Amino acid sequence: MLTIDNPKTFDWANMSLSDCCLGNAMDTHFTFKLYELIIEKLEGNPVMNLIENIVMPSIENFAIMEYNGLEVDPEKLKVVGKQLSNDNMWEEDLLYDCKGVTKTDNLSSNNDLIEILYTREGALELYPPDKTAKGKPSVSAPTLKILLEQIEKELSKRE
Repeated sequence: MLTIDNPKTFDWANMSLSDCCLGNAMDTHFTFKLYELIIEKLEGNPVMNLIENIVMPSIENFAIMEYNGLEVDPEKLKVVGKQLSNDNMWEEDLLYDCKGVTKTDNLSSNNDLIEILYTREGALELYPPDKTAKGKPSVSAPTLKILLEQIEKELSKRE
């Protein structure tokens, strides 16, 4: 069986043709075996209808887009980028009006967010729903999503 100890440092450009062919053949073989297992599990499942009627007919279009790429208008992209940047700055400015957020806080700093959300007296003082591997309160995107859901749920109870 063909194995590569470290794919990041392996010299792919100088791989022998026979090893390359063997690797490609193995990829094809195991991909087909996985396909057979997946099809067997999906047969009779309602999701198969979605796959057959929507996903499969669209694959050719996606393949064409992947091969040809997409046409992007650089000027339009700049306009959209500037608008998004302005919107983000506006939203960030609004955050500085919130309870417990000071003008010196860096909202891109995990430490400042931990203070604002969890530890600063007079700020939000929320209970952290998750912690990092080092045991600090988390401000990861999934954790912030949990906090937002908890806040929205609490606000809906009050209405």
